[in-house]
Amino acid sequence: MMRLLFASIFFLLFLWNPSNAQHLELHASSGVEKAREAFFYVKEERPYVRGWRIVIAITRERRELDRLERELRRSFPELKSEWVFQDPFFRILTGTYFDRWDTLEDLRKVRTEFPGAFEMNTNIPYETFADHLKRSLEDE
Repeated sequence: MMRLLFASIFFLLFLWNPSNAQHLELHASSGVEKAREAFFYVKEERPYVRGWRIVIAITRERRELDRLERELRRSFPELKSEWVFQDPFFRILTGTYFDRWDTLEDLRKVRTEFPGAFEMNTNIPYETFADHLKRSLEDE
């Protein structure tokens, strides 16, 4: 028993090399590599994707913006919202959609509380769009 223990300790200390434990190499086809390079080239030139968002409200008053955003979060906690400022207006936006028709279900729900809500074609950063897609896939 003692010899087995001594042999195990000797092996671990002197013979075992952790750098040889695992080695993983990935080989991508040239088509995949070209597509990846093209994607990153386009992303550098245009760091957004055209998509659709729902505009809940547009206002000039910051207090009104805060009130509307609280009301939206209370009424629709599943919808992530954000506001943007484009002088002189604040806009409350929600959702990230690839196609205009994808907005219709959420827009119909939102209009029950915010009748002036509408869909807007806009530039959406890749990261925002990817986060939304990831959340929607997790929900399914």
